[in-house]
Amino acid sequence: MSQTRNTRKSHGMVTAQDVAKEAGVSLTTVSRSFSEAGLVSKQTRDRVLSVANQLGYSPNIAARVLASRRSRLIGLMVNNFDDPENLNLFRYVSAEAQKRNFHAILFNTSPDRQEAGLDSMESAMLHQVDGLLVSATRLEPAIIARCASQDKRIVIVGRKSRRPEFSSVYCDNEDGAAQVADDFFAKGVQRPAFVGGSPTASVSLERRDGFVKRIEELYGFQPIVREAGSNDYAKGFATAKALLDLPKPPDAYFCSSDLLAIGVTDAISEADSVKTGERPLVVGFGRTMLSRLKAYDLASVALPMEEMVRTATSHLIDTLGDARTGPTKIVFPCELMSPEARK
Repeated sequence: MSQTRNTRKSHGMVTAQDVAKEAGVSLTTVSRSFSEAGLVSKQTRDRVLSVANQLGYSPNIAARVLASRRSRLIGLMVNNFDDPENLNLFRYVSAEAQKRNFHAILFNTSPDRQEAGLDSMESAMLHQVDGLLVSATRLEPAIIARCASQDKRIVIVGRKSRRPEFSSVYCDNEDGAAQVADDFFAKGVQRPAFVGGSPTASVSLERRDGFVKRIEELYGFQPIVREAGSNDYAKGFATAKALLDLPKPPDAYFCSSDLLAIGVTDAISEADSVKTGERPLVVGFGRTMLSRLKAYDLASVALPMEEMVRTATSHLIDTLGDARTGPTKIVFPCELMSPEARK
């Protein structure tokens, strides 16, 4: 390697033209090796990347964005960093995006600050994301307007979209909840109860409505319904404590999430230390890591989260810049899993 190349490398002056000349390929091939790998053979791409590494070349992302108006970045917006499943959510998005030669970035719209959502939107625009996956329970109107003005595609993941212009990928919450009601009835439950999260979260409301409707069909009366206020362990614990103090407490609890169900389970365990009697049933939703812990042995409604998230990511990427593609709804089935059926 020449002294000129070494000097360029040490001062960060290596260009795509240098890589093309050294690798014996065109400038277009160099560009595609970094941005559109599917259009270049593996052998050629490996050679280009090897030469680029030797020369110390890195593509100018900012210049690429200005030239193509595409950053090949997608954003994931969540609003509950206390939920450990959000880590898996981002992992699935990142993995699927990288398969398509895109990258993902995470934005927090947690309500601990009044302007958090708007701050995240400003950050998303600053990073020039091409589109957004939204797992947050609510999108501020200002965010929606900003995305529309800049032609940013939005796909809602994990719940139905309340706006007709957005695609959404979600599971059949009502059917999953109805399966829990059927299971309670088959096991002879007499006083079923539902513990939900936020009273405005569509996912929690769908699970509540599906459960209540099926209980009414099977029993001829409504179950006990309590809204914890949010998808939070402490809120689930406190809600269960109040229900356990009733003259005739529930003998089965269906919770709109596994996190709530764990709080309910711990409240029951604490009560069991001073009371005797048959232990109530507890069922969660999501079949998350928490539900699979041996310490809890929790039944849960399973949903294909990885498949849902990967599908949403691919759908977002497929529709970027394609005005002909209208919004769509992709629905996945749920299945109640007993503790003994878990793997």
